[in-house]
Amino acid sequence: MADNFAKLWLQKNQNQLAINRAAQEIQKQGRALPCRVTQVIGAVVTVEFEMDTAPWTLPPITIPKAESNWVRMPTQVGDFGYTAPADVYLGGISGLGKGIASFLRRGNLSNLVFTPVSNANSPPIDPNAAQVQGPNGAIIRTTTGPTSSIVTNSSGTTITFETTTLVINASGITLTVGGQTFTWGGTEAVSTLPIQAPDVILPNGAVNGHYHPGVQTGTGNTGTMTG
Repeated sequence: MADNFAKLWLQKNQNQLAINRAAQEIQKQGRALPCRVTQVIGAVVTVEFEMDTAPWTLPPITIPKAESNWVRMPTQVGDFGYTAPADVYLGGISGLGKGIASFLRRGNLSNLVFTPVSNANSPPIDPNAAQVQGPNGAIIRTTTGPTSSIVTNSSGTTITFETTTLVINASGITLTVGGQTFTWGGTEAVSTLPIQAPDVILPNGAVNGHYHPGVQTGTGNTGTMTG
């Protein structure tokens, strides 16, 4: 009776059919594979797979990044990551296609998203601090309400709230308020704004009462203010 299984050809074929069908379904599943960015096009990237795919050749694919509109990463060519598979079509929400998702199965490289991976050779500056960086700095801004932004790049840092702006760069500091400016450079301060301090009002203003030595009638230089 030990060889009855070999005689029951129908059961044997059904078993192999089930195995084949299962293998086919596994092949249809999306693939989480290591990859490298080869092109950045706005909010999407083209990646090539970083693995030995023999005997197959996997083509480069253009896919969305795993990020939202609210926090943008300055992804660069050469960045490494992996492809995260979705269960259904993403083209309708990623802008890479049309229509809406359904349970219709697509190719196993069709519903992928690029997810970046950290590298042991690129440690953080401070592991206890949030670090925001990019080749040309960073931008923080509001999208509704009064215009408010902080832009830091290779030219300096600009802080803006509506019509008030503070610019800090290699030349110094420039403050603009209501169309008037105050600039403080390395050798001088220039202002179109009236300046009022406890003892001085400029320009064309007055100086509070104080004392000088060497005062004489007429014009001439006196000593420095003593009180």
